[in-house]
Amino acid sequence: MRHACLGTAACVVVALGCAVVLSACSSVAGITGAVAGVASGSASASPAVGVAVGIGVQAGVDASIKLVLRRWSQQEQARIADLVGGMAVGQRAPWEIRHAVPYGDGQGEVQVVRAFATPLADCKEAVFSVEDAAAQAAGAASPRFVTTVCRGDHGWKWAAAEPAVARWGALQ
Repeated sequence: MRHACLGTAACVVVALGCAVVLSACSSVAGITGAVAGVASGSASASPAVGVAVGIGVQAGVDASIKLVLRRWSQQEQARIADLVGGMAVGQRAPWEIRHAVPYGDGQGEVQVVRAFATPLADCKEAVFSVEDAAAQAAGAASPRFVTTVCRGDHGWKWAAAEPAVARWGALQ
């Protein structure tokens, strides 16, 4: 029995290590859930416990990853909105966001193309690029996106829906 617990602890450490190493992979939740399920099923000698733990771990890891990615997307949008709010029509500026974990950092250029007022708020439309190292290495231009930002009670905020492109992944 003591040996099984030691094996379970080792499996959990391996699962966490895999999650860290594969953090850029979309199947992290599935792999982590499978490892946790096998480990707990082995430790308890019950396949039902293994399946239940595996499903629970997979759901928890998946939700956590999506939460972090949503926060990073919101930080990126807030950075671009702040820049656009302080710019004049026609003006260009570089933008950049760096996260605590060096993954998902972004940079590019933003240009204000139009300013307009609505009955609810002053707004600006901007075109921004997101630098893609792989695309640039192949000689392709950085993709460009159009967004609208509006001034609210707490400064300039992203007013457009998420761009419907693969870059935003599950955040659409």
